[in-house]
Amino acid sequence: MTTNAELLARLKRVECPDSTFGAMSDPLVMERAQGSLVWDVEGKEYIDLCAGFGVLALGHNPPQLTASFSTRASERPPITHAMGDVYPSRAKIELLEFLSSLLPRELSHISLAMTGGQAVELAAKTAILTTQKTGFVVFAGGYHGLDLGILPLTAREDFRAPFLSWLPNDAIERLPWGAPSSAVDAALTALASRGRGAAAIVVEPVQGRAGVRLPPDCWLASLRTLADAHHALLIYDEVFTGLGRTGRVTAASDVPCDLLCLGKTLGGGLPLSAVAGTKRSLGAWPESTGEALHTGTFFGHPLACEVSLATLRAIVNEGLPARARTLGETVVKKLQADLAPFASVKNVRGRGLMVGVEFHKPGLGVAVMDALRPRGVIALCSGEEGETLSITPALNIPEPLLATALGQLSSVVSTL
Repeated sequence: MTTNAELLARLKRVECPDSTFGAMSDPLVMERAQGSLVWDVEGKEYIDLCAGFGVLALGHNPPQLTASFSTRASERPPITHAMGDVYPSRAKIELLEFLSSLLPRELSHISLAMTGGQAVELAAKTAILTTQKTGFVVFAGGYHGLDLGILPLTAREDFRAPFLSWLPNDAIERLPWGAPSSAVDAALTALASRGRGAAAIVVEPVQGRAGVRLPPDCWLASLRTLADAHHALLIYDEVFTGLGRTGRVTAASDVPCDLLCLGKTLGGGLPLSAVAGTKRSLGAWPESTGEALHTGTFFGHPLACEVSLATLRAIVNEGLPARARTLGETVVKKLQADLAPFASVKNVRGRGLMVGVEFHKPGLGVAVMDALRPRGVIALCSGEEGETLSITPALNIPEPLLATALGQLSSVVSTL
């Protein structure tokens, strides 16, 4: 039998050294998965509390999608290429119609891409096109992707440092997470004084990679007010949080935005992202005359659109945003009670099924992640210093499985 360690050694010989994390002990190479369970190449079973960085709202290989695949293949051969900016597929049109029905009415235009980073890049280009300004306000801990065009928007200095000579850093005002209105106002003014002007404020309604950071009360509303005052756009990066993860489809239902970036959950496991915008923002792009100014070969891939549509319909029909909201509240309360006796725990917080356990000591989130793996639980660390453990399972994870995994987490924390 081939082992996890042997396969990782083979990977290391052929892959870029920066690409894949290699666990020092108890390595894991995935072989198969179903629902909220994953099996490695050695046959060991794991409860999945990651759902592919929050991608798999319905879990692995949900029946809605496998049935869709088999029915589609038997009825008519599927289209497996994309020419969406020339000849659209039925799947693309039906997806855009359905997604539009889930969003606030003012977000009336949608454009598709493949990755979350590409969605943010399209939003940034749209803000520049709409406002004719080139400055952005972003926040510490923000993660908006690593494509070169949007790398300046991402907070992590270690990600930006090798490329600083290329990046237009004078276009960015970087503020603390939850910065007061006076600081945001000053940042927007500073961009104008440098001749850049403020194209947009970019914000995650809940920060994901930074460790499930929740915004202060009424903060998003204050950003909306300031964006309007400075004639800038407000961009929500909901690649991680959108479409039910935090217990609602989008934060824009409460506080409007000009551009909404979606990904992860949207593709149902396949590469697909989207930007939804107002007539003023996305509507600022010119009418295509046969050569789109922003496109890609695989944008609007028919198969990805079919999977996305089936995923979104299941999320709605099964009431998964509401389930995430109520189950998430239960998880946070349980962990707060179970972990209260342990001095290593600083905070337990969350919104919907996006929960973070923050520890006092940097790196403890990493240590807990590693300790959970041999116990049959997959979770991921987060936070700028690896101080948080993130819990982002499938929105339909069976409660007994979730309870077992949380019990293992409490057991690990008790040993710290």
